[in-house]
Amino acid sequence: MEFVVENMSCGHCKMTIEKALKEAGVTTFDVDLSNKTVRVDSSELSEKELINVIESKGYHVK
Repeated sequence: MEFVVENMSCGHCKMTIEKALKEAGVTTFDVDLSNKTVRVDSSELSEKELINVIESKGYHVK
């Protein structure tokens, strides 16, 4: 799954999202700051749950 996170703008944003995904049990993901995308390979969490994880940290998923 790939998500666009429009308000991810710096290294701290990237780190915050990576930490949130790890805490949610996601182990395979790529946070691309330059393209403002988050790619996740997770069979444990649904798309909606992943969006909730990211948005719970104050980011908007498009």
